[in-house]
Amino acid sequence: MGSSFSNSSSTAAWPCASGLAAGGEAAGLVPSKTTDPAFLEVSFQHDVVQERRVGRLRRTVWACGHLHQFASPKGFRENVWFCTLTYRGVGDWQPGHISRCLKAVRKWCKKRGVPFRYVWVAELQKRGALHYHLAIWLPKRIQLPKFDKQGWWPHGMTQRVIAKNAVGYLMKYLSKISPFHKFPKGARLHGFGGLTQQARGICSWLNLPSWCKQRFGVGQLQTIAGRRVVRETGEVLEAMYRRVFHPAGMRLYPNGPLPERWADGPYSAIDRFTNMAGAP
Repeated sequence: MGSSFSNSSSTAAWPCASGLAAGGEAAGLVPSKTTDPAFLEVSFQHDVVQERRVGRLRRTVWACGHLHQFASPKGFRENVWFCTLTYRGVGDWQPGHISRCLKAVRKWCKKRGVPFRYVWVAELQKRGALHYHLAIWLPKRIQLPKFDKQGWWPHGMTQRVIAKNAVGYLMKYLSKISPFHKFPKGARLHGFGGLTQQARGICSWLNLPSWCKQRFGVGQLQTIAGRRVVRETGEVLEAMYRRVFHPAGMRLYPNGPLPERWADGPYSAIDRFTNMAGAP
């Protein structure tokens, strides 16, 4: 139940009863000011909730961008195209615009026999309009056309350039997001595609609650109906925390001793996970 919350740092351990680990306060998990320090205080204030959301977003985008780079075969020459998609009007955003655009690009890539590998993030302009930044990995022999001329983005203007550091560009735009940015209701803040199975497992692991990462490596857990399940045994993990709600948020009380960090490291199970998933 407490599994939907994690620290802003993927390497920081959950606090014990005597205090809060480094990085916890920035994620909205603050030590209790009462005489009972054996719980975590989780705020539901908009800026704190947004900060947690943006923290997960930054971790995922950073990981996706680098994993796309690592996936390129040795000696394989490719370009990373950095595209910006803008709207004509401030209030022109509608659900489905970005997904239809990506569907069109995917179809274009398929005709040329290349995988569609991409990461995108949303940003608010100073005028209040939403726009998108999109990084696409393509072989050097293939020229990416302009989105508006292709009819992929009929909602305004587009730009595309070959980027030297596409991940850095994406992270730069993410750094501008503050808890006070008000995106349109229902708008997704990022998306990605074309990752390998291993890479998807790493991205999922990075956003697991810290107590899960302290016990299990990449690919060892799966989420079924909101519960964490051990992939190899089918064991359903009990919630690490009991939740007590109050008007401003909730308190998380540990149901037992908190696990220590997994000694073998988070990525040591990747090969076994790949072999299991590929088995008939």
